[in-house]
Amino acid sequence: MRRKNKESGLAYANDILQDEWAPVLLFWLGFRTFTEQELLDLIPDLSEEELSAKLCQLQNLCIVNPIRDTENKYSLTDDGSQLRQLLMSLSVWGAQQQDNNADRQSMLVVVPENTAKLSDLIKYNQILGKYIK
Repeated sequence: MRRKNKESGLAYANDILQDEWAPVLLFWLGFRTFTEQELLDLIPDLSEEELSAKLCQLQNLCIVNPIRDTENKYSLTDDGSQLRQLLMSLSVWGAQQQDNNADRQSMLVVVPENTAKLSDLIKYNQILGKYIK
């Protein structure tokens, strides 16, 4: 993912965000900590091997913490949290612009509580897709 030649900061961030799964993992891991199995439940189209590779890649980029917590859950680094905030702002802005350009009323963005059950979070994926995927 990293280019060896000089590039702009925007190009570097764009390389990360253009990855199919990085934005989704950024969203969920910034929402709360999750185990690998919980992440697989949240992202059913992602295989176990792909998830392990993506988590390793994001760890190497200092976005995901290299050490899991005592419950074996993954979390974002401070840099990962900052990138997530930017991603969420940009995603909501983009969706609102699309709605405005199509003369549609923008949907109110309501994020579930971070204490929500995993089954409720899985249902939220339908809404999340409008903003991130």
